[in-house]
Amino acid sequence: MDLQKITDEADSVVTTSKAARLLGVSQRTVHYWMDRGAIKFWKTAGGHFRIPMSSINQLLEKRQEELLECDQPAITVLLVEDDENLREIAKEVVANWGWPVRLVVAENGFDGLIQAGLHKPAVIVADLMMPAMDGFQMLKSLRETPDLNVPRIVVVTALSEQQIAANGGVLADVEVLHKPTPYDRLKEIVREVLRGHSRGKYAVTRTKSA
Repeated sequence: MDLQKITDEADSVVTTSKAARLLGVSQRTVHYWMDRGAIKFWKTAGGHFRIPMSSINQLLEKRQEELLECDQPAITVLLVEDDENLREIAKEVVANWGWPVRLVVAENGFDGLIQAGLHKPAVIVADLMMPAMDGFQMLKSLRETPDLNVPRIVVVTALSEQQIAANGGVLADVEVLHKPTPYDRLKEIVREVLRGHSRGKYAVTRTKSA
């Protein structure tokens, strides 16, 4: 989609279905963003949602700025972890790899879905036990929402295999790692994805040069 600012004075508000088309996501994702406050909206007297074009433009412009303020191709890795200390450690570790990897963080599953919709990560690394929406719910929503499809998903958890199974388990293609975070294995996974990316297998995002 052309990310130029949409200026249509005759259409200052849109429905959720039109917002989804403009943003290139599903209506379900639009509703996630509305619930989280990422998109402004109101209800009509008849109970229908209306979204101001200014809110749509803000999201489109954010994407455009990320593309224009950079010159190095990269993959995006989304870390979904409620522990602030672990998020900060992850930022340092990934930065020290010296690879073209852009790390985006989220504090819970709900925020993780929003960030996944915004940034289209090539890898998601997620905890399972989190407030607001846990990792089990987030992974289920990812699978049920086609535009949030992610090539590689990894779980890093303190739960045992038995506890994971008792909570419904995870799909076979989701790799499960146990805390403390095994960064050597995460590095191997990201390296594999980078190799695939270099062959054009994964979508490209962009990040500022160091």
